Amino acid sequence: MTEAHPTPHDELVAALVSQVQVLALASDRIGALFAGQHHLHTTDFRALTAIYRAERVGRPLTARQLADQLQISPGAVTYLVDRLAASGHVFRDADPTDRRRVLLRIGEHGREVAFAFFGPLGQAHADAMANYSDADLQVCLRFLEDVNAGLREFDEGLRTGE
Repeated sequence: MTEAHPTPHDELVAALVSQVQVLALASDRIGALFAGQHHLHTTDFRALTAIYRAERVGRPLTARQLADQLQISPGAVTYLVDRLAASGHVFRDADPTDRRRVLLRIGEHGREVAFAFFGPLGQAHADAMANYSDADLQVCLRFLEDVNAGLREFDEGLRTGE
């Protein structure tokens, strides 16, 4: 039996997968550093990230949605949100469409510390992408969307046992 030799395509895919893994590890390290500097648990950082991202796209999270995203119990998310609210990182806001629901929002203190820490990272990202054309960036965006779709599908399969 002959051993299959990787094609240039296979090698390129392997290199891309490797770089996605490097990106994930670096993101985890940076998030852990931010959490440590601000006396937060890594789950607190994950919560802040989820709350920020949801708010940024105009769909603020409820506590229940946050619990689902973080895969923690409603009781644990209540305790987590209480801690983040006490520290000024987040606040609870009445849902304008349903006053019985509460939405989670990033507080002023949360914005200040995030900007101070992540502003330079945003600039590093902008610098790294400055020499790419819009067409190149569209391909990169499509690639990352496809990778993330694959990760979501894999994650869902793990959680449902399929």
